[in-house]
Amino acid sequence: MCCYYVVMVKITDVAEAAGVSPSTVSHVLSGNRPISEETKKRVLNIIKELGYTPNPNARAMKSSRTGIIGFFAGDITEVFVTEIIRGVESVIVPAGYHLLLVSGSEFDDDPRQALEFLISRRIDGAIISYGTSDIKTDSGFGNMSLPLVFINRSYNDVIPCIRPDNYMGGKVVASHFAECGVKKAAIIGGPEKRQASRDRIRGFIERSEELGMEVPEGCVFHTEFTFDGGRKAMKVLLERGKGFDGLFCANDYIACGAMTVAQEAGLSIPDDLKVIGFDDREFARFWPTPVTTMSQPLFQMGRLGARYLVDFNEKEKEIPLLTVLSSSLIPRRSTGF
Repeated sequence: MCCYYVVMVKITDVAEAAGVSPSTVSHVLSGNRPISEETKKRVLNIIKELGYTPNPNARAMKSSRTGIIGFFAGDITEVFVTEIIRGVESVIVPAGYHLLLVSGSEFDDDPRQALEFLISRRIDGAIISYGTSDIKTDSGFGNMSLPLVFINRSYNDVIPCIRPDNYMGGKVVASHFAECGVKKAAIIGGPEKRQASRDRIRGFIERSEELGMEVPEGCVFHTEFTFDGGRKAMKVLLERGKGFDGLFCANDYIACGAMTVAQEAGLSIPDDLKVIGFDDREFARFWPTPVTTMSQPLFQMGRLGARYLVDFNEKEKEIPLLTVLSSSLIPRRSTGF
């Protein structure tokens, strides 16, 4: 019988081979201290040559850190979430961290329970990302001695938040309608209690007034962020007979539901009615009439949230309380492009 042994390369072995001290090797790996490019290159080459892998348990004992970032997602099946996670991983993986992901369904849609679980795993910080109204929001996050970042929504004025500029997004939509020659616009927003929907509508109405574009009375309707919600709302708007030639929908599900009803009623899109959605869901580009929409900076939000946590842990840099990122218009066939 033949026995195989794994020879563990230690940091002292790397230091000796590179002709530097163990602390210099540690600084090269952590980036916490300035090291000359020549020395850094030599140390990294030796690390690769010897196959040295830092011991995460030793690092945790020494620094009281584990190299784990927690992530709470309201719904892990959402494309929104996967894009944000991609952004998070683009930062933490090169920095030597790992991601521990939990979802709302695991913890009765209660972020507090999820965070207590994550804290029991000795995470170094957590990102909280959800936008649905059924998530419990009365969780006392402010009492937690842990670096937290909210993405896609604000919780309070104490915990850092990264979110898209929904208000300005609404203004961009109104400007695009005006450029397309729209004279009267109707709005199908999401639930009135949803801040994102309120901000989008507010920006749209304010910009419409500035441009002289009319939003007739009775042409602002609220519904769920769903395809069926868009269908039902559009039926009501058509029954009111306001003669609008532009329709702003608070998300792409609503837009596709509304467009389906409009076309069933004999309206041509974009000739009779121009439609704009929001969020740039993947299906919007493949819809029979591709939907003009606003693209959210999901990857960037995830990347920035992770950057804040890593910098806080590694360099003790403060995290900004509010970071607002711009969305971008994607013109498609539903407005004539």
